Amino acid sequence: MTGFNPYIGNIDIDFFKALCLKHGELRHYKKNEFILREGDVCSFFGFILSGVVKYSCTNRTENRMYNVGFSFPHEFLADYPTCLYDKKSELNIQTITSCDIYICSSTFLQQLFGTSIENQHIARIAAEQMFFQSYSRYLDFFRFTPEERYLQLLKRCPSVLQMVPLKDIASYLRITPIHLSRIRHKHSFGNKE
Repeated sequence: MTGFNPYIGNIDIDFFKALCLKHGELRHYKKNEFILREGDVCSFFGFILSGVVKYSCTNRTENRMYNVGFSFPHEFLADYPTCLYDKKSELNIQTITSCDIYICSSTFLQQLFGTSIENQHIARIAAEQMFFQSYSRYLDFFRFTPEERYLQLLKRCPSVLQMVPLKDIASYLRITPIHLSRIRHKHSFGNKE
């Protein structure tokens, strides 16, 4: 989905896609299936042919999961830092819809990054771009109100409402579904109070 994950436009998509299609295994996932759970080592990355996945983490005090991101068809799937360093993930990766995903071993990716300066450059750029996107989102929680974040999301990615359930968007914005409903109602009728 164009616009939701802006880092995609700044990395060598063909490099990662070719790896997944050539060396990956096509897997089929059902709706709401976990691909990765918090605490597991993420030993893979993937390329999504069809479907939508969400990334979430658990607030232990509230005993509640919050969505921190989404990946869409023709995008990548990974807990990128942990898949490169064999660390336990702090994320859940779960399907929102049924999905077809090429899954590739992160060991293969690690080895490939070590084979040339060019591949190391590709790895560095990917990590930097994901960091910049995450950092910008972090700052947005302080710079903008929930309403402003919602409007920015719609401007950046107007079709997100057709692909992601409202409760998942509310969680991503760190607001309740009721608050999101009020914001949507206000803007659907042009009430700019």
